[in-house]
Amino acid sequence: FRPGYFPYTEPSVEPEVYVEGLGWVELGGAGVFRKEVTEPLGIKGKVLAWGLGIGRLAMLRVGLRDLRKLYLPDINWLRSLPAAKR
Repeated sequence: FRPGYFPYTEPSVEPEVYVEGLGWVELGGAGVFRKEVTEPLGIKGKVLAWGLGIGRLAMLRVGLRDLRKLYLPDINWLRSLPAAKR
C-alpha cells in the first residue's frame, strides 16, 4: 500500500503488486470520503470508499504495458485476444 490521491477521499491509499517486467502496478484505490462529499447527502459519520481496478487485472492477463489500450475503439484488436476466441 502506498499513499495516493483521489479528489473525493482523504486520506487515500493505493494497493499495488509487483509484476516481473512491469514493476509496481496499482490495483485500485481506497480512502475515507471527505465531509464535502458526505454532508450534503445528510451523512454524518465517516464513510469508507474502495474499488479494484479490474482493467489493470485485464491488462496483466493480456500482457499489455499501457492500460489505455484496453479502452481504444479497436474492435479488431479486441477480437484478436485469446479470451475473445473462446
